[in-house]
Amino acid sequence: MNLVLSGFSEALTLGSDRVSVLEVHNRRLFARICQSLASELDSEALEPYALWNGEDRRSSRNYFLFVFNPFELPWSERALMGEVLERVEDMFLAEDDVRQEIETAGRALSERVASLGLRLQSDYAFEVQWEMRKYLKAFDFGVEVDPFDALLDNLIKFLKFASDAAFEKQLVFVNLKNFLEPDEVQEFYRQAVFLELNVLLLENVPDDAVFEYERKMCIDKDFLQS
Repeated sequence: MNLVLSGFSEALTLGSDRVSVLEVHNRRLFARICQSLASELDSEALEPYALWNGEDRRSSRNYFLFVFNPFELPWSERALMGEVLERVEDMFLAEDDVRQEIETAGRALSERVASLGLRLQSDYAFEVQWEMRKYLKAFDFGVEVDPFDALLDNLIKFLKFASDAAFEKQLVFVNLKNFLEPDEVQEFYRQAVFLELNVLLLENVPDDAVFEYERKMCIDKDFLQS
């Protein structure tokens, strides 16, 4: 996939073989580009842009998942959590011994709760049969996040979460490098490429460091592209 910004001749390649970086040194242009990509308005955006898959132009609608604040990662994002729930449910249905064991435990729990209802005046019962997906949602199944974990650890955990969800769209992080040391950036890149995720960094601060897994396009303060 190629990202083409209106007014600039070169395209930025997006893919899972490298982490793509768009480094824009002019703050006003940087803000306009971030706003435009987040709007998903393509040619109608504040700064028009286009996504090309070979010779086919495609819409960016629902293609980008933005992370503006790395300290508030979207752990409950439906596009991710929904896929993980479905994957767990598929594994549950595929393994008979596990399914039977869990269903037996579920029935025992229902019967025990129902026995408490016998102490009440009216009649009570469960109307909905036990289902894995409903159980996962009811008990708030999700990624275990420790507030004391380092930022890099949480970022890697998030990348693994996206991988578990088989997320094939574009993860977009804004000014992520501001919070990471060069060796942490490299490790973040390594994990993203290993997990075969499509990751794009939008950066405003000039960075002369060279990273093994980075593919970067720069637009300097004079709007010159390199």
